[in-house]
Amino acid sequence: MKLFWRIFLSFWIATVLMIAAVLGVGEIWPWSFPGDSNAGFYPQVSQSVLTQAVNAYEREGASGFLAYAHIRRHSLELFDDNRRLLVSQGPSTGLHERMAADALQSQHIEVRRVGIRAIFAFPIMSGSGRHYSVIVTVSEPWNRLMRPRFWFNVAVAMFPAALVCALLTLYITRPVTRLRATAQRLAGGDLAVRSSPHRIARRDELGDLARDFDLMAAQIQQLMTAQRRFVADVSHELGAPLTRMHLAQALLRRENPGRKSAALERIERETDKLSNLVQQLLLLAGLEAGRCPAETLTPVSLEPFCKNIIEDASFEAEHANCRVAGSLEDVTLLAYPQLLRRAIDNVLRNAIRYTTPGSEVLLNCKADENRENVFVEILDSGQGVPDSMLSDIFLPFFRTSPGRESDSGGTGLGLAIASEAIRMHDGNITARNRKGGGLQVTMSLPLRTPIIEQEVSYAEEPSTVSSSDPTKENQI
Repeated sequence: MKLFWRIFLSFWIATVLMIAAVLGVGEIWPWSFPGDSNAGFYPQVSQSVLTQAVNAYEREGASGFLAYAHIRRHSLELFDDNRRLLVSQGPSTGLHERMAADALQSQHIEVRRVGIRAIFAFPIMSGSGRHYSVIVTVSEPWNRLMRPRFWFNVAVAMFPAALVCALLTLYITRPVTRLRATAQRLAGGDLAVRSSPHRIARRDELGDLARDFDLMAAQIQQLMTAQRRFVADVSHELGAPLTRMHLAQALLRRENPGRKSAALERIERETDKLSNLVQQLLLLAGLEAGRCPAETLTPVSLEPFCKNIIEDASFEAEHANCRVAGSLEDVTLLAYPQLLRRAIDNVLRNAIRYTTPGSEVLLNCKADENRENVFVEILDSGQGVPDSMLSDIFLPFFRTSPGRESDSGGTGLGLAIASEAIRMHDGNITARNRKGGGLQVTMSLPLRTPIIEQEVSYAEEPSTVSSSDPTKENQI
C-alpha cells in the first residue's frame, strides 16, 4: 500500500475513533455529569432568580436588581409592561423590545438565536403584581466551554487520535531516521554503507526511496573506486619511466662531467616535480583506500616531535622571510609517526609559503581540559581563504584564486594528504579565517595514551623518488 493511502486511512480511522469515543461516552456516562449544574445556563432555574431580582428592583432600584441577578458572563436587560427599558448592561436593540413584548403577551419564555448568542426573554411577575420582562443574552460557545463534560469528551477523543498519530509518526520517521544516518555515513566517506543491507520489505514511497538511495550509493562507490584505481594505476605506471629518466640524466651527467646545460637542468627540475607528484598521488590513493604506510602505532611525544618539524621548516621559513614559533604542550599519544609528521609538515609549509613576509607562523599543540583530544593549530598571516572554500581546500588539486595558483609551486595535494592522514588517526582537520587576517588550520586527534611510553626517533623521512623532498611540494 502506498504511503499516501496509509496516511489518509490513519487520519480517517483516528477521526472515526474520536467520534465513536465521544458518542460512546455520551451514551454510557450519566447525563448528570459532576459540575455541569454550576457551569451551564438553565432557563427554568434562572426564572426564580430573576423573580427575586425584580422584587429587589422594586425595593432598591437598578442596583438591587443587578445584585440579586447572579447570572454570570451574561448581559441583562429589564423592561416593564410598557416595553420601557429600566435596567441595561449593554446596548438594547429593537429585537430585545419585541421579544420582551412577546414574552409578556404569551407569558412563556421566548428564545432567539443570533449567531453564537442565545437571547432569552423571561416574563416575570413581581410580588406587587406588576409585570416585567427580563432579557438575558447568553454566549453559547463560552457556556459550552465552561462545562466539565466538554473537556472530558475532548480528553476521551484525544486518546485514540494520539495513539493513531503516534503509531503513524513512528512508522514514517523510523525509516527516514535510518536513511539519514546512512546518508551521514556515506557523506563521511563510508562508501560501502547501505540503508538496506539485507532486503527492503516495504513497497511504499519510503521503500522506493531506500532502494533508490542504495542504487545511488552503489554507483557513487563504483565511480569513486574506479577513479582511485585509475589514479593509483597511472601513478604506478609513471614510476618506471620516471626512474629510467633519472638514470638517463645521471648517465648524461657522467658522460659530460664538466659541462653545464640549461636544458638538462630544466629537465631535471621538471622530472623531480613530476616524481614528487607521482609519489604524492600514490600516497593519497593509498590513504583514501584505507591503507597506511608501513608503520605501526607508536607512542609519540608531541613536544620534541613538533620541535623537530619546526626546526626543519625554519630553513624554508628563513628563505620566505618569516619565522616559525609555537607553544607546545608535552603530550604523548599513539600515532603513526611518519604519517603524522607529513600531515603537520604539509600544513606548516603551506602556511610558510602564503604568510605575509616578515610575519610569524605559529604551531601550537595542546590537549583539551578533559584530556580526550589533542589540538594541533597552525596559524599564518596571509590572505586567508574565502569562507565558501574553507572546506574545499582539503580536496585534491583544489586551488583558490588569485593567491594560490599553480605558479606558486604547489601541487594541490598537500592539504588533501594531511586530511587523509589525520583521518587515519580517527581525527579531523578544519580551517577558518583569522579575525586579524590569515588562516588557522586545526588538527584534532584523539588522545589515546599508550600503556608504556617509549622514546621515538624523529629523524627526517627519506626521499623516495628523487633528490627533492616531496613534502615541499604540498601546497594548495
